[in-house]
Amino acid sequence: MKLKKFSVPFVDDKRMLYAKEFLEKKNYQYVSNNEKADFVLLPVPSKKYMFDGLEDKIVFYGMGDYNNGFDYMKYESYVLKNAILTAEGAVTLLEENTSYSLFNSKILIVGYGRIGKALHKLLDSYGANITICSRSKASMVDANYNGAKHIVFSQLKEENDADIIINTVPNIVFTKCELEKMKHDVLILDLASFPGGVDNHFAKIMGINVLNGKGMPCKYTEKTAGYIIGEAVNDIIEEEFN
Repeated sequence: MKLKKFSVPFVDDKRMLYAKEFLEKKNYQYVSNNEKADFVLLPVPSKKYMFDGLEDKIVFYGMGDYNNGFDYMKYESYVLKNAILTAEGAVTLLEENTSYSLFNSKILIVGYGRIGKALHKLLDSYGANITICSRSKASMVDANYNGAKHIVFSQLKEENDADIIINTVPNIVFTKCELEKMKHDVLILDLASFPGGVDNHFAKIMGINVLNGKGMPCKYTEKTAGYIIGEAVNDIIEEEFN
């Protein structure tokens, strides 16, 4: 089965326009009518209503739920590239919201998955003093090997002298108890998806500055973020249909 014609019915997310552009450069043919398309490309996150009328179509989607399709966000190459863009955007946002250099700053990264590791590598190049907070022994070894200090989650309840805290864990990690142990002028950047990692109610009461970094690739690198979606779709088609 050869897939050549495609449609992109939802373009409010500019990444979809750049994904379309990438696919056209790969000689796929864009059509405006879903009925004439061999496959349909949906944005991140793909909402339930977006699948209406596509029951007989092959759909490429992000974080949705559809039987006859492919979630490109589950493909490791896409996830790794997206983590790099997220880290790059995070550093940009930090520089926009701090009056001091990242060099020699004390930075705590919470979570050591793909985004945490990308952040570590990038911030290390700035000369930041990095501490990693994670659960597993393997991530502790990995963090230490890559030159960072390591703590576990229970240690967040102890005195915390970090200048910047970056959270990547999509669970409420920073409750009143943890927030009370921070410096009053700490900056928290929350990159985690819903519900995030910070109790914003208590953070506001305490006057702690929390930056919302959700959907980071959309904010600074829309074109590259769209292109890596297009790349993922092209890779899936080559693997599954050619």
